[in-house]
Amino acid sequence: MHPVLIVEAAPGIVYVNGRYAGETGGPVTPLLRDGVCFVEYHQFDKWGAGLAFRLVMKSGMLVDGLPQDVYAVQWPSGLLEIEIHTETDDTPPQILQSLQTPYGMLHVMSRGDALLVGYEGGQATELPVIGPFFDIRVQTQPHPTMPLIIILGDGDEGAFSLLVRLDNPPLLMQTGAGQIFPGESRIKREYLSASDAARAWLEAVQDGDHAKAAAYLQTPSLQRRFSMQLGDFEQIVPLKTPVPGLAPVEWGILRLVTPQIAHVEAVGFVCTNTENGWRIESVIVN
Repeated sequence: MHPVLIVEAAPGIVYVNGRYAGETGGPVTPLLRDGVCFVEYHQFDKWGAGLAFRLVMKSGMLVDGLPQDVYAVQWPSGLLEIEIHTETDDTPPQILQSLQTPYGMLHVMSRGDALLVGYEGGQATELPVIGPFFDIRVQTQPHPTMPLIIILGDGDEGAFSLLVRLDNPPLLMQTGAGQIFPGESRIKREYLSASDAARAWLEAVQDGDHAKAAAYLQTPSLQRRFSMQLGDFEQIVPLKTPVPGLAPVEWGILRLVTPQIAHVEAVGFVCTNTENGWRIESVIVN
């Protein structure tokens, strides 16, 4: 894997190590596997208001160097996506749903394609779903030690569920696709394909429900071994590009290195279609 950079931002031009690398969203630029690369960005309609920062690379992976308002996701292919937020949106957010809590009035809000949750008059937390949003609902989630809510709705990428802890500001705990129903630990849906079964297994592992996860395996006794390969992760994501030769079914798991840097690892699945539905024979972490 060789790291390559693409910068997503308002229209402008990018320099890497002093060399012109093209316009934002343009061709990828090779990076060093180890060491420091310097990136400079100039926005077309704000010329002179440039931004310069460094990328600290270790074994082909970004590990440090991003300033405020710059975020990165690195994919198994080596693609490093840098997103630069250059403008502040002063448009007041639209309140979609509200919930009175012991900590104050909590609002679920939208601003453009972003979904936010926060207390009235306080700092809001942006949630990892993309609008436009429909049928937003908020419900409390019983827990013995911490106050939790679930935010349900539909966005540009389909139905979603978000588990949020009522800190100040609120803290995202877990994400999911689909709807959470009472009495279920996570997501209810029909698993019509090997890919659906693989995602359901990942969701069960993320929830820590290893008995449920084992039910998706052809050999349930392998559950502990397979889950230990994954470790902890924040999100389940579709891969942007397939990993050649990994497995017939692939998903990505996203881990946060810092609050601004995420690495995605590929997880491959070999599945068998049985009379009881799809079952997973093996799990491969790239």
